[in-house]
Amino acid sequence: MGNKKSIGNFIVIEGTDGSGKTTQVKLLTRYLKKEGFDVVVDDYPRYETSVWGQLIGRMLTGEFGDPSQINPYLSVLPYMLDEYFGSQDIARWLEKGRFVLSNRYFTSNIHQIGKLKGEARKVFRKWLWPTGWDSLGILKPDLIIVLSVDPKIAMKLIKKKGKRSYIKKGDSDLVEEDLNYQTEAAKEYFYMCQKNDNWVLVNCLDNDNKILNRGEICAKIIDVLKKRKFL
Repeated sequence: MGNKKSIGNFIVIEGTDGSGKTTQVKLLTRYLKKEGFDVVVDDYPRYETSVWGQLIGRMLTGEFGDPSQINPYLSVLPYMLDEYFGSQDIARWLEKGRFVLSNRYFTSNIHQIGKLKGEARKVFRKWLWPTGWDSLGILKPDLIIVLSVDPKIAMKLIKKKGKRSYIKKGDSDLVEEDLNYQTEAAKEYFYMCQKNDNWVLVNCLDNDNKILNRGEICAKIIDVLKKRKFL
């Protein structure tokens, strides 16, 4: 078993809905603890512990209309506030030298960009990131690992998710059921991985376009962390 880290690291696991983020966070947490890291896990949106997360849950289940049709400049606001207040906790954990592993984060607002097309997408992108990182002061992660899964496959995996408190009926929210929405979000994740060195795409499919087993995917993530000198 290795020594515990004295300086905190902040890693985010990202990807479209159904890409296996929660599973990989659990597996990676187990691995890091065995290696002697002092790990704390965060999860966004905070549906049960934050008033903003509760508002997001109501939005995703259609209380305010079809979430894919709500103007992204408005629908992004409760997410940003949830993440802003959550990042204050993350900062305290990092000061204590803990390894923070987050299942989604401010980086998930790529889904809002996916609502738009062409020039409107570029304009929103230029507004979103400076507003969150700079104006609000949301804490920036050290690394964002994006799980890449074909949205059609991911949508099938969504059906296997456990019951979530904010969903009152059925097994998925309206955004998870929208293939176009998920496809456009996947494109934006790919774009960010191309444009930013601290965004890394992890392909979760084999050569036959079938999903790898969870252990194989976790091994890929660990390999990225080792190459980036986090382990």
